[in-house]
Amino acid sequence: MRKIYFRADASATIGYGHFIRTLALADMLKDDFDCTFFTCHPTSYQVSEMEKVCPFIPLQEEAHYDEFLSHLQGDEIVVLDNYFFTTDYQRAIKQKGCRLVCIDDMHDKHYVADVVINHGQTNSALFDVEPYTRLCLGSDWALLRRPFLEAVKRESISSDRIEKVAVCFGGSDIHDITGYFVNQVLRFCTVNSITAVVGDAYTSHSSCVQDSRLVYRSRLTAQEMADLFCDSDLVICSASSVCMEALACGAGVAAGWYVNNQKEFYMNLKESDSIIPLGNLLDKHSSTILDSGSKLPIKPKIVNGMAFILQNYRNIFNEL
Repeated sequence: MRKIYFRADASATIGYGHFIRTLALADMLKDDFDCTFFTCHPTSYQVSEMEKVCPFIPLQEEAHYDEFLSHLQGDEIVVLDNYFFTTDYQRAIKQKGCRLVCIDDMHDKHYVADVVINHGQTNSALFDVEPYTRLCLGSDWALLRRPFLEAVKRESISSDRIEKVAVCFGGSDIHDITGYFVNQVLRFCTVNSITAVVGDAYTSHSSCVQDSRLVYRSRLTAQEMADLFCDSDLVICSASSVCMEALACGAGVAAGWYVNNQKEFYMNLKESDSIIPLGNLLDKHSSTILDSGSKLPIKPKIVNGMAFILQNYRNIFNEL
């Protein structure tokens, strides 16, 4: 069975997006390939998630570039996901004889990879690649965990009114964007419930009022997140993987951006009328929220189901 080595990290600084979406890809391919995950200093959460999918090998952060290369024999497919993997590092992997797949957000470097995946971008002209590089762009290549792909089959909520709201900005949320939008919803919207999904390191900086409609939740599994989004009329989040997850679940989504790698995805979602646009989330004056009489537009789900996306990835990796 052909080997695939997945290489991605997570931390409070860089977030968990790279790790989660790369592990989602491993989960899609684990039945057809011999998958191994490589990551630096994994947390207990990462370990528990990797153990559900495939074997893993921890790397030492101070030497992870060379350490990972030392594991390569040349007969593997390598999947890289992070901004610090340069063109030269890609070449070093290719020189080992490996096939290479890069997951991209920023198209900010030249790629010598055999395949580049960017599920938030559809404009191939933006990518600087080799003539042989295959581009896998757009939501047909959505890197989503299994519960979200399965959620595509569910019937969407029928109400167009905003009664149940989920707020999810993840991680430590040092700018307390969560607190801002929780307060906005409580002050200006007539809703039945608000669920704020937060990380363990989250501390609310806002003077958030006590309200029986509000509950904070953390350490949710992918299935619990999918269930929450499927049960929500509106999800307020950043233009990130969480946004794609909410759209897959058929929820109405209000999204904005606060780091550069989210801005382009946000603009694409805004232009396609897939979200209620909130702009730069750090500019609180530009971030608008719906009033109590607002209704959600009825929109089709923009993500295809699990069988379609699984077949796409199995085909492209079998070709490698």
